Amino acid sequence: MGPSPVSSSSKELDVMLDQLDQLEEIVLQGLRLPLTGMLLVDEDDVIEALNRIRESFPPTFQQAQALIDQRQDYLKQTQVQGASIIQQVKDKREQVIQQSVQEGERRAKQVLAEAAAQRDMMLDKARQAVAQQEQVLQKKMEQTEQQFAARRSQLEQEYIIRKEEQNKQLEQRRLQALQELERINQEKVRRKERAQREVEDMRQDMRTLCQKAHAHCEELARQATATRQEADHYARQVLDDLSNKLRDLQQVVCATRQGSGSAAVSAHDRPTATPRQRTTAPQGTVATTQFRAHEDRRSA
Repeated sequence: MGPSPVSSSSKELDVMLDQLDQLEEIVLQGLRLPLTGMLLVDEDDVIEALNRIRESFPPTFQQAQALIDQRQDYLKQTQVQGASIIQQVKDKREQVIQQSVQEGERRAKQVLAEAAAQRDMMLDKARQAVAQQEQVLQKKMEQTEQQFAARRSQLEQEYIIRKEEQNKQLEQRRLQALQELERINQEKVRRKERAQREVEDMRQDMRTLCQKAHAHCEELARQATATRQEADHYARQVLDDLSNKLRDLQQVVCATRQGSGSAAVSAHDRPTATPRQRTTAPQGTVATTQFRAHEDRRSA
């Protein structure tokens, strides 16, 4: 079995602390300039010590930087996907509203066209019925007039031949003919009134049908309005859900940043120990602290 992560991290930390102790010794061994508070140190020694410290950095720092970059990419990708989903929801809502309005208008036009066609058909039927009744009445009037003329001619001839003998019969027959004509006129008037009543009933039925058609159109318009409101409500729910998810994601990211920032601040504010104190510090405590920081970075 290979070395455990805790032991390897402890060794890397010890090497880094040794390199820092060497850099501190180089600085302390420098020449102090009087009245200036500055020191003269060997530049090559300082650069070499810094390079050794840089090389002794554990690879977890690079992994942490890679995780931070990956988190930034994930945030950007999430924002782009959220904007795309919002735009798709808006487009879908407009499409559903447009389709509902068009369907309502189409059905309303279709109902109005059917009502108009039925109205025209009923009017044509009524006109045809009235025309047929008038033709029948006209034929009966013509037949009656022809019969009356023939009867009158016969009566005139009989009157000339039998003026004195059939005067009474002629008068009775004339009265009967007048009564028959009156009856025919009355029958004509009754049939005409009946035809007018039928036409009026047809018109009333047509008005009722038009009212039903208008009521149906209004119902379709209300349904279209209700469909549009449902589409708006659904779009608002989707947008609220996306907003809540983005807010939760931002809170998680902020919490992660705060955790990373607090760990970095605690490491920076830790007091610098002297070489003697560092050599006497318990290695188990340092290794445990390093392991916990490593686990915090992995969870972040």
